[in-house]
Amino acid sequence: MKTRTSSILAAGALASALLMSSPALMADDHGYKHRGDRHDMAEMCENLKDGKGKFNREERQQEMAERREAMAERLKLNDEQREIWNQMHEERREKHEKRMKNWQEELKKRCAKS
Repeated sequence: MKTRTSSILAAGALASALLMSSPALMADDHGYKHRGDRHDMAEMCENLKDGKGKFNREERQQEMAERREAMAERLKLNDEQREIWNQMHEERREKHEKRMKNWQEELKKRCAKS
C-alpha cells in the first residue's frame, strides 16, 4: 500500500513540475523585435535613397513575371485561363504596390526624423 501511495505522489509531483515548466519553455521567443535582430534603419534609409535591395522594383517585377510565365507553362494553361491568370496577378501586384507605397512613405518619414 505504501508503494502505491509513493508512486501516486511521485506522479503528481512530476505532472505539476511539467505543467509549471511548460509556460516558461513556451514563452521563450517573442519574435524578431525582442531578439535584437531588427533591421538597421541607417542601412534601410540608404537603400531607399539608392533604390537598392527591396526598393529595386523593375528587377523584382521582371523576376516575378518570369516566374509566373514558367508556372503558367507548367500548368499548361490555355489562352482563356492564361488571361484570367494574368488578371489575378495584376490585381495582386496592384495591391502590393499600394502597400509598398504606404510603407515607403512611412519609411521616408522615419528617415527624415533620424
